[in-house]
Amino acid sequence: QIRWDDKDPNIRARTARLIGWCKTYPDTRIKLFSDSHQQAVNEGRRRQQMIAQKEVYLQQAAAAVFTHDHNMHIRQLYAQYPSVFIKPIKNRFQSLRKNYNEANKTLGSTGAGLTAAELRENPEQKKLLDKITETFPWWEDLHGFWRNNPSYNTVFSTADPGQDFAAEAQRYFFEEKGTTATVPLPFSGD
Repeated sequence: QIRWDDKDPNIRARTARLIGWCKTYPDTRIKLFSDSHQQAVNEGRRRQQMIAQKEVYLQQAAAAVFTHDHNMHIRQLYAQYPSVFIKPIKNRFQSLRKNYNEANKTLGSTGAGLTAAELRENPEQKKLLDKITETFPWWEDLHGFWRNNPSYNTVFSTADPGQDFAAEAQRYFFEEKGTTATVPLPFSGD
């Protein structure tokens, strides 16, 4: 059993090395977390696609984390059985994702889509961000990786708050030969 969340700086260093690996190898990180076509277009680059199985990338991350572990026994086990360490890396990414989204809930759907710099511009949001990073120091790095990825940032909504979805639905469903029939749409609770 690999421990990750702990006050012990040696244990926390595992997550720091994992995040460091993600920052050092951005192309691999993008492949690992599923690159979206739209994000690639927005960033003016080609979409990154996996050319190997996901486990190959997870193994690379495991090497970065466990070959430098403070615990000699863990280093020896990793040297003997490297593939066994893929699952702890997967599990850690899953727990980071869960904690990341829990933190994003405190920011709300709009705040979860802003950059850390944009959040710091607003005094209220800056307080929230400071509180988040005090207890979850990896949030800012993860936000840099996952902010625009709906598979990882499940709180952020790209919908424009001013959109009138009911009117759009009426136009779509009831438009006949250039005329629009107005039919009241029921809302939940009506």
